[in-house]
Amino acid sequence: MRTPDEPGIDALARTDDNGYRARSLCLVDHQPADITVTVDTAGGFHATVRVFDQMSLSWHLLLRADHLDYPRLPTDPRRHSTLEQVRALIRDLHATAGWIARTAHQQGPRW
Repeated sequence: MRTPDEPGIDALARTDDNGYRARSLCLVDHQPADITVTVDTAGGFHATVRVFDQMSLSWHLLLRADHLDYPRLPTDPRRHSTLEQVRALIRDLHATAGWIARTAHQQGPRW
């Protein structure tokens, strides 16, 4: 199975606390990445972008964001407009994570 270059979200999964979650595996700066957004019942959310390090065979946090960094998300996961807003957020997180990774590579090691 080939990991897609861009994140793809087809559905939102309900969580135990009546919120919902979206998750996508994709590539960030040519590395496998896991983007997860978890939304609570008030529209607040937390999101993470983790990148897989093939040398250490472990996942590393590259980006963390929440509803203080971005606008709150809709609370009804059944609406198509909710899915579209989550997709837009994930595309933005993906682009930001790519920028962070490219900048880190260009700067090289700090020590």
